[in-house]
Amino acid sequence: MEFNLDWLLKTDYTTPSNFLILTGILLVGIFLRYLALAWIYHELVYKKLGDFRPYRRLHQQVKLGQVRREIWYSFLGAIIFALAGTAMLICWQRGYTQLYTSLSVLDILWIPLAFIAALFIHETYYYWLHRWMHHPKVLHRFHHIHHTSLYTSSFTSFSFHPVEAGFQAIFLPVLVLLLPMHFFVLIGLLITMSVTAVINHSGVEVYPSSAVKSPMTKWIIGATHHDMHHLKYRCNYGLYFTFWDQWMGTEESGFEDRFLKHSVKEKSIPDKFTS
Repeated sequence: MEFNLDWLLKTDYTTPSNFLILTGILLVGIFLRYLALAWIYHELVYKKLGDFRPYRRLHQQVKLGQVRREIWYSFLGAIIFALAGTAMLICWQRGYTQLYTSLSVLDILWIPLAFIAALFIHETYYYWLHRWMHHPKVLHRFHHIHHTSLYTSSFTSFSFHPVEAGFQAIFLPVLVLLLPMHFFVLIGLLITMSVTAVINHSGVEVYPSSAVKSPMTKWIIGATHHDMHHLKYRCNYGLYFTFWDQWMGTEESGFEDRFLKHSVKEKSIPDKFTS
């Protein structure tokens, strides 16, 4: 069985007009996705869960001026990500990538493994990139844009200096050149990147208190973990998981106590939030 995407490959995207059209389409899609996810999460999760149990909020709602600045830098970043997306599609069209659309039994077995491998590689890349970005000179030149948001919101999730956005955007185009990956895995990665970025910057802890103790979920980064990074700078550099922070001794020692303070037990959540 094959997931047919031949219609994507029929146009020559290397011509200036088609290149600009495709990049423009991706730009609109990426930026609107960011705005929709950030706004929906802020309205439905931060406000509603915050009203239900105010102490789940890590801090008070950020000011409008900060949100406007974050949206502007997210728009600039969306341009970079759109260019990276166009480059990735051209490479796929030319047969340079390891992307494929067939769906055999072997492919079905490989899809979850490829997804896990991609997450691990991305986590590793981002952790060490992030530590480098906290070198004083690098931090001062561009990473400070993201850290201007001392108290984060879901709109902070893609607010980066264009140079930093470039370092982040280049990951997927390079990964698909090297790792055999079904198109579904690529889509899954894009969704995971978008959703986790919003969750981790939202300013409200959505994971229950049991998550920090469970062998299956204690490695997952949430809002509390990343919020401490914005407040203290020299800790909690991870993207999806905490294992590199734990292995390298860069996880803030007070994380677990703060997580328990701002999370709730499942049995205390009303039916309207669990049904």
